[in-house]
Amino acid sequence: MTRVSENSTLHSINYATGKTKSKVEDLQIKGSNMKRIQKPSDDPIGNVDLLQIRSQNIDANQYLRNLNFAQTSLGFTETVLEELTDILSKAKELAIGQSSDIYNPEVRQSVSKEIHQLRMQALSLANKRMGNRYLFSGQKLLTRPFDTEGKYNGDKNKIFIEINKDVFIPINITGNELFFDSESKPSSRLSLPDKAEDIPTEVSADQGRNLASQPGEGISTSIFDELGSLENALLTNNPDVIQSLLEQMDRSIDRVVAYRAKIGALSNNITNAENNIEKQKLLNEEYKTKVEDADVAELFSNLQKEQGILKATYQASGVLMNTKLMDFLR
Repeated sequence: MTRVSENSTLHSINYATGKTKSKVEDLQIKGSNMKRIQKPSDDPIGNVDLLQIRSQNIDANQYLRNLNFAQTSLGFTETVLEELTDILSKAKELAIGQSSDIYNPEVRQSVSKEIHQLRMQALSLANKRMGNRYLFSGQKLLTRPFDTEGKYNGDKNKIFIEINKDVFIPINITGNELFFDSESKPSSRLSLPDKAEDIPTEVSADQGRNLASQPGEGISTSIFDELGSLENALLTNNPDVIQSLLEQMDRSIDRVVAYRAKIGALSNNITNAENNIEKQKLLNEEYKTKVEDADVAELFSNLQKEQGILKATYQASGVLMNTKLMDFLR
């Protein structure tokens, strides 16, 4: 027969009370935050699911930030294109009015100053920035895309941003594709003065032949060349060149409007992507609740039971520890 020592009894009591107290403490912690899983060993499979959900939510939040940035960038671009459309429409309206022979050279020289201002406004829009990033310089974000002569200094590269896993959309339009006409033929003309005040009020016939393109050669390579050619034609009182520029101006307006439509389509895609991500986050939270949250009734029932067991353990331990050998030798 194995003798049970006092130390053995003490260790048994400590083990029993410690185990019960650990269960009670674990249930109390779960009751305080209402979470069923406190550590991976509580539910290994459920813990893996929770890690996946948390990873997806982190990705979703980053995608939402990307979408917000993309929407802001496209919004800035849309505003610029709207103003550029107004400028080109105004220039075309003036060109149509001055393409007939009913106006004299003095009137056309006066209108040329307005065209010059419209060209300067178009250059200002072409160099528009969002923060310190130029909108139309491609991936050369810190490089001013156009100089005063309308020369493009950016690149032809698009900027893509990830809006969902392996889904990328462009968020910029390069100045090369927006302001230049791929179907146009090069036309040579002299550099324009930077200020409207520098435009001569009187131009001779020989100077006019040097400044303006001849009929059939007035097709510009860019919006700035187009407006510059229109200005020169007005200065030289050449309605034939003005008439020849109308078709090119129509193409430029159509190109800008087409890019506005593309931006609208991208904005719709961004809105749909935001809605889909929000829906996915709601589904993830619902599933996370099912996996992680504790059953209140079951939790507090188990807590009450374990507290009863702990109380009984204390009582039994007290009786056992107060019993000595001398009690049975009296």
